[in-house]
Amino acid sequence: MPEFNWDDLRFLLALTRGGSLAGAAKRLGVNESTVARRIARFEAELGARLIERSGGSFRPSEAGARVLAAAERVERETQVIASQVRGEDSRVAGTVRLTAVPLLVNRVLTPALPDFLRDHPALEIELIAEPRDLSLTKREADIALRLARPRKEARNLARRIGTLDYGVYGPAQPDAETLPWVTYEDSLTDLPQTRWIAERLNAEGTAAAQVKVNDAEGLLQSLRAGLGKSLLPAGIAAEDAKLRELDGYPPGPSRELWLITHPELSGLPRIQAVADWLAALFK
Repeated sequence: MPEFNWDDLRFLLALTRGGSLAGAAKRLGVNESTVARRIARFEAELGARLIERSGGSFRPSEAGARVLAAAERVERETQVIASQVRGEDSRVAGTVRLTAVPLLVNRVLTPALPDFLRDHPALEIELIAEPRDLSLTKREADIALRLARPRKEARNLARRIGTLDYGVYGPAQPDAETLPWVTYEDSLTDLPQTRWIAERLNAEGTAAAQVKVNDAEGLLQSLRAGLGKSLLPAGIAAEDAKLRELDGYPPGPSRELWLITHPELSGLPRIQAVADWLAALFK
């Protein structure tokens, strides 16, 4: 089956509608020799004469008429496609996959979503609560919130949108200060929170709680259950009626909050809208 450049159909349409090389060239914004060359190449690729010259004008041959009819169908279909999707990337519409640690998804993003989605009814958000860093390069997510400046996937766009200050919290009970420290499991010893708690355990000469967790949401739930005390982002823990801040401890660490987007998607209105919303939310 012969193959050809689909763009050659435009030249065939322009020549038959313009009736001359000059007319076709004017329609296409090229010179006459380009039109003649493209038609000749098209005929050679198909192995058939498509255009007949008669009395100074150009008309389709029998084979050309068949190709012309198909070209007109292609033209109509492309016009339908254009009318259906035109402006799709210029409005806030479509799906955005947003990933963050479970604590941020559950305690910050989800409660704030109703107002945002009300303003953007054509937008759909896929929230991915995941302690590990998903890959934007592999399109596991479109936007990521991370508690450290990214060191991998350097092509991605990153900007700092806020800071999370940590404080000591425990269950809202009188003896919360006497409870053991709940910390992270052993693979997370490099976290600033884990190091801070380790320093307290060493200074106090006490043992950690009988439970360890792999993310801050698990930590918060452990405190709510009365299993111990620990470090949590102050702005989030202060909103939980089942927790209270504990005094008498050194200042907790702070974590930078980074917004990461894929460079090929960052210019899309839906990505920009979500990124702006996140920046305002954590300002």
